[in-house]
Amino acid sequence: MTGEPSTRRTIDHGLPYAVSAFGGLSGVVLLSWLVAFRSTLGVEGALGAGTVALFALGLLWGGWRLERGSIGADQYGRIAGWCLAGLLALLLVGGLALVVLTPDDRLQAVVWVHVVVTTGAFGGVAVGVLEARAIRREAEAAANAAHTDRLAHERELLRYLNDLLRHEVLNSVQIVRGHATMLLDGSRDDRTRTRLEAISQESDALTAVVEDVRLLLDANECPDRLSTVDLAELLEATVSAARDEHAHADIDTSLPDTAVVVGNDGIERIFENLLENAIVHNDSETPHVDLSVETTPEAAIVAVSDDGPGIPEQWRGSLFERKSRNHGLGLYLVRILADRYGGTVELAETGPTGTTVVVTLPRPPDSADRDESIDTGEAALEGRRIDESAVERP
Repeated sequence: MTGEPSTRRTIDHGLPYAVSAFGGLSGVVLLSWLVAFRSTLGVEGALGAGTVALFALGLLWGGWRLERGSIGADQYGRIAGWCLAGLLALLLVGGLALVVLTPDDRLQAVVWVHVVVTTGAFGGVAVGVLEARAIRREAEAAANAAHTDRLAHERELLRYLNDLLRHEVLNSVQIVRGHATMLLDGSRDDRTRTRLEAISQESDALTAVVEDVRLLLDANECPDRLSTVDLAELLEATVSAARDEHAHADIDTSLPDTAVVVGNDGIERIFENLLENAIVHNDSETPHVDLSVETTPEAAIVAVSDDGPGIPEQWRGSLFERKSRNHGLGLYLVRILADRYGGTVELAETGPTGTTVVVTLPRPPDSADRDESIDTGEAALEGRRIDESAVERP
């Protein structure tokens, strides 16, 4: 019992070598009878020799290709069966033909048997390979169909979770926060106010987490149909909002006129979180943040630098991983979203004088032409304004 699987594996893995060996043996036999019957070789013998040589070479190449091809060893047994079946079937037909036709000399009989055996073996291998490929395609089609069904089910589940967060969880959190705020407006003792403030703060934190999860679900729902967005315009709005929220911070930017990237408005959350992280973890009275964008035909590279105390060495390797000690997603969300939009995020530099995080986002293939057309259009519009201002009015 234990030796049977091992023997089967040996036969399966040895099939390519056996096929090539059979082709080589057929070629050797061909050379032997060509030498033996060279003086009496006629047209029929030459045609037979050519046929044998062709199929013998086919078997040699077939065994070599079979070992290096995409057909699995689990299909080798079927190919071997087809090879044997083809050989025996044609040998039976060829034997009956010899009995009926009764060739005049031994050369015709040798040529005929050799042609029949080699052709049958080659034909069987060819049929076996075709069947194995058909089985593989059918298995791949079934796997793809199952994968498609699973993706459809997962997307439906994500939509349900998104709706659940939006209409049930988020609404409930807002109700809790609203009641806590109303109670805080009344006259309460310090202990009660402390508890109500804790409820309100935790409600805000939970709301932020729910919004982050919703953003992840939205980004994951249709990853293959991402549109494009002007990163420069998006960053201007993001920086403006950060300046309003953190009036004590100093945020400088260096942005191009336009920078079209692959993605949608969800990219904004990447830089919201980076700016928030750079400001709130800076102990100075006036945190300073620099945000700059460089573009290439393939990507937009955004650098966010601060003058904070730097990232502790023990945190650097897991900076963009999920933290279990708090509820927020923070930099973990930054990495997930960057990856979802086909980009990357990395800690480029950190130390006592500050930290720089670099985000790289892909650009669409026609981004250079699109930017050029936008710049050309703006230049033409500006030139037209100058020309109009130069026209003398009566």
